[in-house]
Amino acid sequence: MSIMFRGAALFAALGMAAWGQEGRKPDDVLQKKDGSILVGRILKLDAGQLEILLTDEKEPRKIDLKELNPYSVYRIRLDRIDKQNGQAHMDLAEHCMANGLYTTAVKEYDEAARLDKGLEEKAKMHRAEAHNEDGRAKFEESKKLAAERKYDEANKACQMLIEKYTDTPYFEEARKLVARIADDVAKENETRKKMIEDRKDLKAKAVEAVRETQEKDLFGRTTELIEEARKLWIEGLEHEPKNLTRADRAWKSGEGALLAARRNVEFLLKSGDVEMIKKAREAEKQIDATLVKTCYRLGRMWAVEGSYPTALEWLNKLMKIPHDELMDRMVNELLLTMSQLKMRERAAGKGF
Repeated sequence: MSIMFRGAALFAALGMAAWGQEGRKPDDVLQKKDGSILVGRILKLDAGQLEILLTDEKEPRKIDLKELNPYSVYRIRLDRIDKQNGQAHMDLAEHCMANGLYTTAVKEYDEAARLDKGLEEKAKMHRAEAHNEDGRAKFEESKKLAAERKYDEANKACQMLIEKYTDTPYFEEARKLVARIADDVAKENETRKKMIEDRKDLKAKAVEAVRETQEKDLFGRTTELIEEARKLWIEGLEHEPKNLTRADRAWKSGEGALLAARRNVEFLLKSGDVEMIKKAREAEKQIDATLVKTCYRLGRMWAVEGSYPTALEWLNKLMKIPHDELMDRMVNELLLTMSQLKMRERAAGKGF
C-alpha cells in the first residue's frame, strides 16, 4: 500500500473521530513515519517544523516535519493555504513531488493551472513529469509484487498502468510484465503439477516397496513352513513304527503348516512381480508334493489299523491335490484293498 494511501486513510478516519461538538473544528491529526498518531491543535507551522498542543497535554510540542508521513504534512498544509491561490497549489505540488506523492502532485498541478493562467504552461510541464514519475512508481511496485510472487496484485497494478498511463514508457513495460507474469504463473503451475506427480510417484514407489517387502517376508515365512512340514514328515516316519499317536500328531501338524503355506502362496500368485509369481508356483509344487505324501501316510497308517473311515478321509483329501500317476496308482490300490477287506468283513457278518 502506498505512503499516500496509508496516510490518507488514517488521516480521514482519525479526523472524523476527532470531531467534537457540532460546529467545532476538528483536531489536527498527524501520522508519524513510524505509524504512530498525534492528535491535537497545531499552534505554529513553518518550513521545517510545527508546534502542536496535543490532547490531554498542557505544554505544546515541537515536531520536525521530517518525522511525519509526507501525506500527513500535505494535508496540514492544504488546510492552511488559500484554496483559490494557484501558486499555493503549485508549492504543494512541489512538496508532493519531493516526497513521492506523485498522484497528489498531478492533482495539485492541475489545480494550479486552473486557478492561475500564468502558471498553466509550467504546471502542465511539471504535471507531465509527475504523471510519468507516478507511472514509474506504480511500475516499480508492480515489479516488487511480481518478485514476491503476488501475481494477482501485480497484474491489477499493471492493468491500471495499461489503462491510465498510455502516455508514459511504463505502459509498454506493464504489458511486458503482464506477459512475464503469465509465463511465470504457467511455469509455477507446471512445476507444481510435476511436484504433485512426483509425490504421487514417490508414494506409489513407497507403496510398491512396502508391498515387495511384505511379499519377500511372506515368501520367507512360506519357505519356513514348507521346511517345517518336511521335518514333521520325517518325524512322523520315525514315530510310526513305535507310537502311532505321535506319528499322527506329527503328520497332522505338517498338514497344518502346509495349508498355511498354501494360503500364503495364493496371495503371492497375485503379485505384480513376475519373479515372485515364479517362486510362488515352485513353492506351490513343493507344498502339494509334501501334502500328498503326508495324506497318503496318514491314510495308509489308519487303513493298516483297520480305521477305514479315517483312512478314507485322508485318501480322499489326497485325491483333491495334484499328484502324479504313480501316487494315483498307489492310492487306488490301497482303496481297492480296503474295499476288499470291508467286503470280507461284511460277508463275515461284522458289518461296516
